[in-house]
Amino acid sequence: MSDLLTGKVAIVTGAARGLGREYALGLAAQGAKVVVADILDGAETVAMINKIHPDAAIAVDLDVTKSASTEAMAKQTVDKFGRLDILVNNAALFGKSAVSKGVEMKPFSAIAEEDWDRMMNINVKGVWNCTKAAYPYMKEQGYGKVINIASTSVSMGVPYMLDYITSKGAVAAMSRSLARELGPDGIRVNALAPGFTLSQASKDLLEDSGNDTLAPTVVAMTCLGEAQTPPTLVGTVVYLSSELSDFVTGQILNVDGGANFTSN
Repeated sequence: MSDLLTGKVAIVTGAARGLGREYALGLAAQGAKVVVADILDGAETVAMINKIHPDAAIAVDLDVTKSASTEAMAKQTVDKFGRLDILVNNAALFGKSAVSKGVEMKPFSAIAEEDWDRMMNINVKGVWNCTKAAYPYMKEQGYGKVINIASTSVSMGVPYMLDYITSKGAVAAMSRSLARELGPDGIRVNALAPGFTLSQASKDLLEDSGNDTLAPTVVAMTCLGEAQTPPTLVGTVVYLSSELSDFVTGQILNVDGGANFTSN
């Protein structure tokens, strides 16, 4: 274990599985105490962390669409670990799960109104709710890091997922506006914009849509000629969480192997 984040306490939303789990494991490996906050059962992620770093993680039930739930999450964090330094707003509607059918690739005119509203409620309102809940504790300390998960798809104009792309565009805009507003309180706000990552959620999306060309097309677009996998994102989350990035705020960092050079 490194000590880059020793003494720091992090919340990672949507950390019961997938990319959120990778972020939680990566932060714990650098010495942080980690709260695994998810609407799904986070016990497995917590067990993975505590097996290597005893008493370094707890699970908290979280519904990001409910302010009472996000406030309880922040309070439980501080009650357990005494402070709150890092918030990774990873929870989002994308992959299918026991509580979600996930994103579907379809023309914009075929998106049902209720599906559009649900996407915005989770992916946009959820980030707002979680940040509001963490803010008082970070403000009191005079220090904090908020890392929002956006997407390079925002600047690439990816079609047939308008609800999801629009939600991630809102997250990118929110990150910049919050950086201006919260900077005087010592709180840095940045966004990580992954490229098309071969997570289980992405594999499910491709299988369900019958699209067998997107993944190799994206690989061909990268400067590195390699597929993006979840571990490729962890280093940037650690960097944005650490004191190494204390003079970095309001930024949207594309991490996609050089597939997209356009700033979000």
